[in-house]
Order: sequence, then C-alpha cells, then structure tokens
Amino acid sequence: MAITFEKFQEECKFYNPMKNFELDTNIIEYRLDPLTKESTYFNITALESGLKWSIKMDEEELLQTVEKSREGCFMCGDAVRSMTPRYLENILPEGRLTVGQAILFPNIFGLARYSAVLTYPNNHFFSLDEYTPEVLIDTFTCALEFIKRVYREDKEAKYAAFGCNYLFPAGSSTVHSHFHLFMTAFPFDHIKGLASKSEQYFHENSNSYWSHLLETEKKEGERYLGTVGNTHWLVPYAPSGVKEVQGLVEGKSNFIEFEEEDIRNLSEGLSRVLKYYRSQGVTSFNLIAYSGSLGEKQEYLWPGLKIVTRGYLPPYYTSDITWRQKLLFRKEEWFDLPETVASQAREFFVST
Repeated sequence: MAITFEKFQEECKFYNPMKNFELDTNIIEYRLDPLTKESTYFNITALESGLKWSIKMDEEELLQTVEKSREGCFMCGDAVRSMTPRYLENILPEGRLTVGQAILFPNIFGLARYSAVLTYPNNHFFSLDEYTPEVLIDTFTCALEFIKRVYREDKEAKYAAFGCNYLFPAGSSTVHSHFHLFMTAFPFDHIKGLASKSEQYFHENSNSYWSHLLETEKKEGERYLGTVGNTHWLVPYAPSGVKEVQGLVEGKSNFIEFEEEDIRNLSEGLSRVLKYYRSQGVTSFNLIAYSGSLGEKQEYLWPGLKIVTRGYLPPYYTSDITWRQKLLFRKEEWFDLPETVASQAREFFVST
C-alpha cells in the first residue's frame, strides 16, 4: 500500500480592521500523519504572507543567564561527585558511569525504575553549535552503556528512552547542559503507540512503514534531508513540534543492538540539526531518542530520535503550551511549513 500524505483545508472569514474592515479570509490546513493519523494544523495565509512569530535570540541575555547560573552549580567540576547520588553496586559498581566528557548518575527525584541524569562536569553550558559529534558520541555512548548494563541485570526494564530539555523554556530546571534517561518495565505511551501502528502496517503490507516512508520521501524530495551512514534525516509531514526533525536508524530495532558506527552516525546527524537550529536563532529544544523493546527483534519499528524547538528565554518568553495543546489538539501550533524547514536545514546535510 502506498503511503499517502493527506491534508484538508477550510476557510476562516472575518472583517479585518487592518484592511479597513474589508472581508478577509484565512486558509487553515490540517495534515494527517501518514502512520498515526494524528492531525497538525497551519494558518497557510499567515505563512504565505511572510508573517514571522520568531525574534532574534538575545546573545547578551543568554550569556548573562549562563554566567549567573555557574555559582553553586552541583554538576560542575568535583561537585558532581560529592553532591549527586550513586547507583547500587549491582548496577554500577563504580556508582556513576563516566565516558569521555560525560558522567551519568541517578536522578534524585526519578520518575522510573531507573531514572538517570547525564551531564558534563567540565563544561557548564554547551551552545547549540558546541554540541560537536565528539561531545554527542560521548553522550550516546555513556547512555547506551548504562542501558546495556541495566538490562543485563534487570530484564524487566526493557523500555528505555533518552531525552533532553535544553534551557528553561524546554522544561529544564537548570542551565547546566544535561540529558535524562528512563528505563522501566512499563512501556511509554508515545513509543507504545508508534510501535503498535508500525506493527499493524507491517502485518498489512509485509514491509516496514519506515522503509516505505523513506522511499516515498526520497522520491518526493520536499522533506527529506539526507543520510549520515545508516541514519536518515527528514522533516515530518505532520510535525509534532516547531521545526521538528526526525532521525531514523536503519538496520537496528533497539538500543541493545547499537554499535559504535550507529552512535557515530546518529551523533553526526544530530550535530548538524543543532547547527541548523543555531543558524535560525533557536534558544531551546526538546529531544527524545527511542527504540523498540530491549532484547526483542522488531522489524517493524526503527529506532531514532525526534527534536523540536521551544520558546525564548526571558524577557521574551511565553509558554507555547496552551489549552489547545494541553487539552484539545495535543499538538503545538506551527509557525513554519515542514517543506520550509527542510529547505533551510538541507544545506547542513550536503556532503562536503
């Protein structure tokens, strides 16, 4: 079955005071995700008029925020070893896991059986363009080593996810750059839904939705960004966040199967996305890296990551989550068409 990109439009009419109360019309477009059928909506009229909701990032404000936060930071230098928890000996005999620049320790207010924080004692803050492939390789290697160690000890904890809240508008409680990792015996709602829909598609079509999606996106060429090794990068047709980019890992089904090459390719691709965000004046972002159930070969679900931008730092900050996202649509509102985002980001995936 061919993948279809469905969209519907309707008109919003009103007398516009900015046009001497002439009759005006806005075109609203609804897009359905090809797999989940969840909807995303855009004001096409506003987008085509060139109206911008974004503002230029205040570099001085960001610098002041970073500098003010250094004093007393418990994740900086030697403080991270005296002020953070340690794991039980059966999980990590050394208490905390260190790989290169990265260190991992338990979250003192965890939300899963294994709830870890991963950070960088020698670097209080990474700007988006400072997340080099080397930094991200240490990050992913540390996270995946922890996942593999825990799973060897506790086979029930077969659901894992790895994510980031970058700065306060994204939900972070601290400026110091860090990631979160969850492992639990209970599946995460979003990944469970993704796996269920992917499995259904696989059984109905005798092939992976993700391979079909990439084949279609490459052919159409509007939203596909490029490859880095065995990873594919694209902008979703019906995104779940502003300037969303998705990375998919071909040939693997869960984190336990990841090897050095997979980590290297994922890190290189993510570093390019963050450089694109930096070029757009992005202040904050949310990220998730996900996979199928650990230890299970699931051809129908490809591991990957999703990353979306969030709002600006004070004094410009306003929440991008309203009653519509929290209780009605469950989606944010879109200030860029996916095709526009892809045209901007694609240059960062051109081989040099």
